[in-house]
Amino acid sequence: MLDLVKNFLWNYMFVPLFLLTGAVCVFAIIKNKGAKRVQNEKGEGDVSPVQTLFVNLASTIGTGNIVGVSLAIGVGGPGSVFWMWVAALFGMCVSYCENALGKIYKTDKKPIGYMPDKISKAFAFFCIITSLGIGNMIQANSAATALYTGFGVEKWLTGILFAFLAFLIVKGGIKGITRFTDFFVPVMSVFFIVSALMVILINRENIPFVFKSIFSEAFSSRAIMGGALANGIARGVMSGEAGVGSTVILSSKSNTKSPHKQGVIGSVSIFVDTIVMCTLTAVAILSAGASSTQSAFYSALGSLGGGVLDLAITFFAFTTIVGWSYFGLECTAYLFGEKKKEVYKVVYAFAVFIGAVIGLEIAWAIGDISCALMALPNLLCVLFLAKNINSKKNE
Repeated sequence: MLDLVKNFLWNYMFVPLFLLTGAVCVFAIIKNKGAKRVQNEKGEGDVSPVQTLFVNLASTIGTGNIVGVSLAIGVGGPGSVFWMWVAALFGMCVSYCENALGKIYKTDKKPIGYMPDKISKAFAFFCIITSLGIGNMIQANSAATALYTGFGVEKWLTGILFAFLAFLIVKGGIKGITRFTDFFVPVMSVFFIVSALMVILINRENIPFVFKSIFSEAFSSRAIMGGALANGIARGVMSGEAGVGSTVILSSKSNTKSPHKQGVIGSVSIFVDTIVMCTLTAVAILSAGASSTQSAFYSALGSLGGGVLDLAITFFAFTTIVGWSYFGLECTAYLFGEKKKEVYKVVYAFAVFIGAVIGLEIAWAIGDISCALMALPNLLCVLFLAKNINSKKNE
């Protein structure tokens, strides 16, 4: 039942609304020549635009960049990669507009200023659920599984270690989170990029065929009937979180007055997450003729490849846990008051441990549903407000 609800929300509500909103955002950007620019960009805020980029990348670059891409290719074939790119291009425009609007309608009274109050409360509730599910327990489970499979580390031990580290970082609030992401996001990104390029270079003779198959199968009957289009778009959207609204929570609080600059940061986040990271995963899989990311790395690099991938999954999972904690913290403060942030931090750390040691089939479905219920109202707001990206607040 939960799977039916999830598939309905994502395939029949989110994806069409996302594409419509993406098209509207494209026209809004062209018509307005981008969002409002200001001469004196420095303003009040907790973090710099670059720091928002690293936190947003921490939350979006996760196990989906490794596992999700192989699943999309397995269902829809190489053509899925083309539609993943299409979704990323639309996503860059949606992310530009939602982050620019976040600055234009900035307020300290709610997580996202451009949302009406009642919609904002529903959004915040589902954001908390999503932060504990997709952003926390599912990531902890992926990391614990990877470390157990690759290195024999017991899952309960991973759970304790991750919970302790997450609590230490999250306890420091936005400053603790940004200190971690400023260092760790570039390190983990370079680690995976170099590893994936090694796999691709070893199989470099197959690269022309890879790109030929991506484009030739994108419009084939398999693409339409087999699911390449739907799976590619869904993978591109879910990976970068464009339109979900989560990244706007932090971006709207950056210390720049420029909606344009923050919009660009939002677009760069989607580009790095999907165009760079997901594409590298896809080309590594297809060039190796493999059925999964794990088999692609193993076939090219042997047992070393398996270990490298397990470490990459662990890094990605933990940074996602840290990144999503901020979104949950802000929504908790909005719904229940600032003092409840301390309760959320303890609950969040406990959820990390639980996620590492139990099966999460139901958590996956609930997380996907709550994420969709975050995204739908946000997309509707962006759809109707995109025309205002070059306007003054509430103009």
